[in-house]
Amino acid sequence: MKLVTSPWESAARVDYIGELASKGDLAELSRALLLAEDSWHEGFGVTTVLRGLSEADRIALAQSFLEQAVTTPADSGVGNRGLVLLAAVSRDIVDDDWCEAWEALLMKMADRFWSCGISDELWTCSQALLDAGRHIPEPVVALLRRSALEHAWPTECVTPVLDRLRGPVLNPGEPWADALLADLPSLGDPWRGVIGHALLAPVARPTRAWDRRALALTAPIGTEEIRRAVTPWLDLAASGGGRWDGGYDPYNLPALAGLTWLLSLLPPHPASIRTLGDLVERAPVRTPLTGTAVRALARAPQQAGRSELERLCGCVRHKVTQRQIREALDA
Repeated sequence: MKLVTSPWESAARVDYIGELASKGDLAELSRALLLAEDSWHEGFGVTTVLRGLSEADRIALAQSFLEQAVTTPADSGVGNRGLVLLAAVSRDIVDDDWCEAWEALLMKMADRFWSCGISDELWTCSQALLDAGRHIPEPVVALLRRSALEHAWPTECVTPVLDRLRGPVLNPGEPWADALLADLPSLGDPWRGVIGHALLAPVARPTRAWDRRALALTAPIGTEEIRRAVTPWLDLAASGGGRWDGGYDPYNLPALAGLTWLLSLLPPHPASIRTLGDLVERAPVRTPLTGTAVRALARAPQQAGRSELERLCGCVRHKVTQRQIREALDA
């Protein structure tokens, strides 16, 4: 059966490593892995081959990988090759020092990158940490989620990691999300259901079933308490998200849309209408949330959002947003 590979990975390389593994020549296999011609880490196909070796073979390889990781400077041409290969063979033979080194490597990646499309070490080291029963740091969780959403990683590569993450409910790093995460512990248990439901919201337009569920979840909390919590979060979101250009984290975006739809379900209030207008007017970059806010204003009860849409029509210059506003007014 043909192995699933990373998008950039050479099939010939996977076949070659597979042949060496099947022959049981661990010395040659170790040399081929540690002395690869390029500086890239091995892809998902090669990692799968290594994970499938017997425990005795993995222990033997781990010794040579550990030696390279200890003796080779991180800024050398081969970088952290030994450390990442160690992660590939570490199942059931893990050491605490290895886990700390993988955490440090992953945190360095989270500090440098918004998302990763060809960095297999992100998934290899994360899975090794989870296999060892260790916690994935929250900035790394955010990097993993964004990388899965924004790049063409094979499902077989990302699922063993993503399905085992246990939080946080939103990716940290955006002012509005950080505020929500800070507020959530003191808001009470019903709010966890509300935020979880918000994450399931369609950005384009909510279904009646989504609206009904949203109203049922918020009923025990109360309209005014919902408004007092949600409005400040969306006020912060109007200034943009965590991407370099002000765009929103793709993992968090459905929750933002859900909170926007939720605000439009409440009895109309001037502060809510202003907040929805700010999501259209102040956003530093046009995103799907801009259209969400326009449609939320259009569906506000008692046509409470119409005057705000008319105001926006006179001051927003973005052509697509202008068209969305005119269509909302016509409807």
